[in-house]
Amino acid sequence: MKRRVRTIAAIFAVSLLVGCNDAKKTESVELKLEGSWKLVADSQSSACFAEMKFLENPTSDRDPLSVHETTGNFTKIWIGEYEKEGNDIRVILHEPKADPFIMAADRSGNELKLQYEWKSEELVCSYQRD
Repeated sequence: MKRRVRTIAAIFAVSLLVGCNDAKKTESVELKLEGSWKLVADSQSSACFAEMKFLENPTSDRDPLSVHETTGNFTKIWIGEYEKEGNDIRVILHEPKADPFIMAADRSGNELKLQYEWKSEELVCSYQRD
């Protein structure tokens, strides 16, 4: 009888450990964006934002953002907010005003790859920390 109780206890303990280990595998890693990012020269799209700054506001679900749109020698700075949901970034630009849009993000170390639509153009852009 004691042997059966020990066996059941051992099986129970192993199943708990396996369950906890599987739970860690399904958790997603939070996408860290805070800081300045500059467009790398070999980006696939020429109309990408030249620079992006992601800031943090711990008192809100939305964080401050600025994006730099460079055309020739002219740079226009857009100010707004962003929200993260998994690997998607919802961008809301307030100054000047623009329609909200979604960026699909993939970060690997100091490289950030973003896919988004801007001014009716599908863009694939690579950035590195400034």
